[in-house]
Order: sequence, then structure tokens, then C-alpha cells
Amino acid sequence: MTQRLVRVCVIGAGLAGLCCALAAASRGMRVQLLDEAAEPRALAAHIEVVPSMLRDLVALGIGDDCVRAGFPYRGIDVIDRYGRHLHELPTERLAGPRFPAALGIRHDELHRLLERAALHRGVALRRAARAQAVHQHAGVARVDIDGGEAVEADFVVLAVGAGSELPLTLFPHARPASELPQSWWYALLPRPVDLDRPLIAYGDAGHRAVLVPVRHDQAGLLLTEPGVAPEGIAPAEHLRRALATFAPRLRALKPRLDEHTPITLRPARSALLQMPWYRGAVLAVGDCAHALPPHFGQAAAQAVEDARVLADLLDGATGCAELFDAFERRRAERVRRVYDLTTTAARWDLQPDSSADLNRLMEGLAQTVAQPA
Repeated sequence: MTQRLVRVCVIGAGLAGLCCALAAASRGMRVQLLDEAAEPRALAAHIEVVPSMLRDLVALGIGDDCVRAGFPYRGIDVIDRYGRHLHELPTERLAGPRFPAALGIRHDELHRLLERAALHRGVALRRAARAQAVHQHAGVARVDIDGGEAVEADFVVLAVGAGSELPLTLFPHARPASELPQSWWYALLPRPVDLDRPLIAYGDAGHRAVLVPVRHDQAGLLLTEPGVAPEGIAPAEHLRRALATFAPRLRALKPRLDEHTPITLRPARSALLQMPWYRGAVLAVGDCAHALPPHFGQAAAQAVEDARVLADLLDGATGCAELFDAFERRRAERVRRVYDLTTTAARWDLQPDSSADLNRLMEGLAQTVAQPA
């Protein structure tokens, strides 16, 4: 007789891990969530909660909290380096009539909301708990933790991100994610009073800035540029110089950047784990399975979508093999299409092409994610 899945261990308390822990707990499972960091993640960055991502956060039960904590918007303006309005990118309302089309939110605020919701659902969160290995014996998964402890579960969700070595040891066919030769700078600034929805601005070849309202008093700035930032660079001064090449509306942000401005430099990684995304009792999710370039907000959106699909499937699953096979059927082709679209956008950033058509990419993406996975 097949034993019902009751216990799950989630490794990694980033966005994918928190969402998967919340999803499993919402289906009545006993969830242990392990994270090697001693403190919660608190990056000086924003997250664009795009329409499909908001739809899935609503399904996970935290849509209202996100709307209260973030800045709702509809539509995205695109301008050139001289400030001329090129076009508006639409944002469809996918989360239902009660919710906005999309919203901007601080990275740390979204993580706090997810952690609070997971703990409220009964998730047991252990920090400074680094998973060393995962073994399986007699239908039980065992996660070895630094210090000699171990956690047992019916299955394991691996959500440690693209920079961890653990997926490479668990999945022989896995390859390290490649880092794109591109710098992604994030900063949190006072919100310009006239900014009520995101603004995408193009500068010199390969340079792009995105300004996103995240609260009534704050905005997130993203600046991408080709090449890897040299060591020892002064972030605020570098961003001021970079903004000088953009339209006047972006140049006006320079006085808001000083040594006290929260700034984060994040790598852009790209990888897609070949099937299967599971081995034994271990399922890879988020960046472990699909490290997407962060274009169009899809790296975060697809991580949340993993969790929502997992929640759906846990309702009727009676074993790991059944659960994992169903998960791949729901996710594989969809993620592949999103991966192709985002990597095309990344290639256009790095090698500007006269045939590049951002609207066409956005339309293809909108069609791909219009319906739930």
C-alpha cells in the first residue's frame, strides 16, 4: 500500500523555498524549512510582482498582504535616452477583480510576508542549518545537517538557488549556472512624486534602467550594464555616473544616491536543469531547476509558480513518483518557453540587435503565462 505524504523538508528559505514551505503547510503537511543563513535575507532591492506572480501569490493566500505592503500599478512606460516616450507595455489583470494588475515591493518586505505566513501555517523554520547531503532509505529521505543532526521526511524540496553546490551532488546531470557578462545594480531611493508605475529607460548600447514604485515613499532602481563590475568600485558614485548617460528623468535621480543609499550588485545567472528535475525523494525548484535571467520579472514569478503547482498537486498525491511526474508535466514545457524568451532578452542586452522587438517578446510571454500552469 502506498503511504500518504505527510512530512516534507524544504532546503533553502529564499523566495522559492518560503513559497513551497507555505504551499505544503497549507495542504496540511508537516514542514521543516532549513536555511544556512543565520539571519533573514534583506537585500537592498525590489521585486516586480508581475501579473502572473500576483495571481499565484493570491492562490497561496498572501495576495492582500502583498498589495498592502507594495505599490500597485498598471502598465509600464518605456522611454529612450532622450526622454522620448516609445510605448507602453501592458500589464493584464490576472489575479481577479479584487486585485491590481501588478505591484512593486521591497525584496525584504516580500520575504518577511512569506516567512510570517509560513510560520503562521506551522512551518518549523531552522536557521544556521546547512544541509550537507540527502539520503534515502526504505522510503524515507534523510537530510544531514552540519553538526551531525539529521531531518527525516517523506520527500525533500531543494530550493537552495543557483549558486549552491548541493544540486550538483544530488543531480549528476546538473551543470553550474553560467553568469552572464552583465552587472545588475539595485538601489532603494525616495520615490519621485510623479512615478506611479514602472519606467523602463534605455541608455547607451546594452545599458538599461528601470524605476519601480515600491511604497508611497520609496522606489526601486535597477540599472543593467554590460560587463562585470570591477572590484573596489564605489557603488553610489558608479551609479551616478551611469545615470548621467540616460534621459533627464533618470539623471534627476543622481542627487538621491549617496554613501548611505542601500545598493546591491547581483549576478544574472542562466541555466535550465535537464529532465528529470527530481531524483529519488528530492525535487528541485526555483533557481535549482531553472535559473532564469531576471528579465520581465520571470525569475521570481516562475519560482512562485513552482510553489502554487506543488500546492495543487499535493491535494491528491499519494507518493513521490506520482507527485514529481505530475509536477514536471505541469512545469517543463512552460518553463522552457519562458527560459527561451528571457534568454533572448538577455542576448539582446549583451549584443544589441536592430531586429530586437521587446513588444514581441512581451506578447509571447503574456500568452505563455496568461493561464495558470
